[in-house]
Amino acid sequence: MKPVGLAFIYTALTLALVVAFTVLICIRAIKKKTKSSDGKVTTITTTPISLLEVKVTLPMKVIFGGIKVAEKFDPPEIAQIPKTRLGEGTLGTLFKVVLQCGSIITIRKIREGLIMNASGLELWINFFGGMKDDWLLPILFSFWYGGEAFILYEYLILGSLEELLHGSEGVQFTPLNWEIRKKIALYAAQAVALIHSRVTKNGEPLICGVIKASNILIRVDFSACLSSYETPYLVPPEMIIKRNPGRVAPELKYHYQKTFTQKSDVYSFGILLLELITGQRPSTTNLSAYLREKKIKGTLDNLCDTKMGSEVNESMVEMIEIAWSCLSCKPRDRPSMDDVVHMIQVS
Repeated sequence: MKPVGLAFIYTALTLALVVAFTVLICIRAIKKKTKSSDGKVTTITTTPISLLEVKVTLPMKVIFGGIKVAEKFDPPEIAQIPKTRLGEGTLGTLFKVVLQCGSIITIRKIREGLIMNASGLELWINFFGGMKDDWLLPILFSFWYGGEAFILYEYLILGSLEELLHGSEGVQFTPLNWEIRKKIALYAAQAVALIHSRVTKNGEPLICGVIKASNILIRVDFSACLSSYETPYLVPPEMIIKRNPGRVAPELKYHYQKTFTQKSDVYSFGILLLELITGQRPSTTNLSAYLREKKIKGTLDNLCDTKMGSEVNESMVEMIEIAWSCLSCKPRDRPSMDDVVHMIQVS
């Protein structure tokens, strides 16, 4: 017999064995014959057991939330349940998950390679998990599963400011008027100021790293809260700077020092204000240079987002000036976030 024929027979036999084995496992039907009172024989077949119903259970450990919260969310179930990918952040991939009870949450799977120090990761997640405020998106729960770390958050149906500003279809396409944008700016400023008012366990002032539209989440009443505020304590600053062109302060981009400060946060917030005003993405337009050019020319024509209409009102001009003060090249010349909150409130 030719070698090709032998190979074909061998392959066919192997395939037949695999199919037979799979059938035995996937359809394990147990038949029993019983005799009824009238003498008739009845065959009873049990329900088939599918491999799809068999779930692998891996080692699990709660990081934040406690055992009662773990029972509510069922980590093994959440880790394996089908998910809808929402986006890829610096800290890891964010998913939308519909629980069996019908509730919706978001879950972030920490990026592989970031977890160099497991105890440090747990320390910071617990630290920020304990921070509760309306201006911050709370951490609901966090756990290890099979060597991977997950963080659970509340799901907000309107999504992020980035989706509302730059989306093109569905609920993401929402032309925001100026009053709503100003309201969002105030909430975001208050959230950053809140972070700046806290200190680490070592007494060092907290920072946000980079403040961007994708981290500003919007509630149905268009109030806003800050998410991903734990990122600069879990991710190397070099990675954050590299992944956020157009949003980081000049001292971080051009100087040897690669340490975020509250003043670099203020610069980043100034860029966020310009994004709200212009409707342009900082990743594609150098907003600081764009505003500088407009100021040199002495005109604000075509600066504001046309989705708000063509009229530039006094409140917009005042917000532009607030953004400009945040974008000072010298960190010491930038206002504090408390001052920024006050300026937005009176604008």
